[in-house]
Amino acid sequence: MTLHDRILIVDDHPGNVEILEDILADDYPLATASSGEDALILARTFRPALILLDIMMPGMDGYDTCRRLREMPTLRHTKIVMVSAKAMVNERLYGYEAGADDYVTKPFDLDELRAKVRVYLRLKSVEELDQLKSDVLSLLSHETATPLNGILGPLQLLRETLEMDTEQIEYLDIAYQSAERLHTLYTKVCTLSALRAGQWTLIQESADLQDVVDQAVQAVAQTATASHVQIDLTRLHGARVPLDRTQMQDVVMTLLDNAIRVSPPASQVAVRLWREVSHLCLSVSDQGPGIAPVFLPQVFEPFAHADMRHHTGGHGLSLPIAQQIVEAHGGAIEVRSVQEEGTVFTVRLPVMAG
Repeated sequence: MTLHDRILIVDDHPGNVEILEDILADDYPLATASSGEDALILARTFRPALILLDIMMPGMDGYDTCRRLREMPTLRHTKIVMVSAKAMVNERLYGYEAGADDYVTKPFDLDELRAKVRVYLRLKSVEELDQLKSDVLSLLSHETATPLNGILGPLQLLRETLEMDTEQIEYLDIAYQSAERLHTLYTKVCTLSALRAGQWTLIQESADLQDVVDQAVQAVAQTATASHVQIDLTRLHGARVPLDRTQMQDVVMTLLDNAIRVSPPASQVAVRLWREVSHLCLSVSDQGPGIAPVFLPQVFEPFAHADMRHHTGGHGLSLPIAQQIVEAHGGAIEVRSVQEEGTVFTVRLPVMAG
């Protein structure tokens, strides 16, 4: 039993309340109210995760109570399941319009009731976690830029103007590099937040995807050479597709950087372009250690560090950003991986109509 799974039962018939208490009391913290008015008062302090709300009550009925509950900001994630002996479709629709999440009928099917309680409590927890992530992203986006610039600028001036011994220079470089890492994180957080909120502008035009890939390969060539990794590129002529060149180049560079980072010396990163019926496809394959199956579904999740060694550079934000950019182009990105053999990321972009 956890206090986060509090359930408020609202019903004017003591017998109905007793039935619900018998079903739920062993597993969840409960509170009861015998009217809509009492429910509104109790909900403010009890802060239920789930409300089982009877429809037919004297005074304020369940529909009006539901509407009033939905006006409380502190209960925005609370789930409301309306309870009634009637099962008319129009009554259910009326309940949904009032803000209810679901509907159960009396007499209760015990298995169905328990299942719905579990589902809606879990859904409430997920929504709260998503909201917390969104709030953190928003906070970082708005509060980080100014102090970071106030650190990077003076550090850069100190590096360029002061005469220092070797140890002092090393300390200053460490401070500057750390601030730069924070600035990179800030930039990626802002980008991902804007992409997810639909506030990121794409400037799409007809472009040759092969040119974009060539520029990305050239940009990472020095890194590949330093890592003793060869990039094997299969070219495709006439690979025109509507895209934002700058942002799609960032996607390709992200995939290449990941592949180079995990590749052993003297191995290859294969870059392939090919044409399908309605899409142009790009794949980036490495010969690295692969991603464990249990971690594979998390690859495109922000801050996914479950498998720190494999494809999780950039605080776990680069791949989620790449996914958002590809999907904003109407495309899709997927990953396949076999441990001890390597990983393949594949991007599919819709071709121009006509």
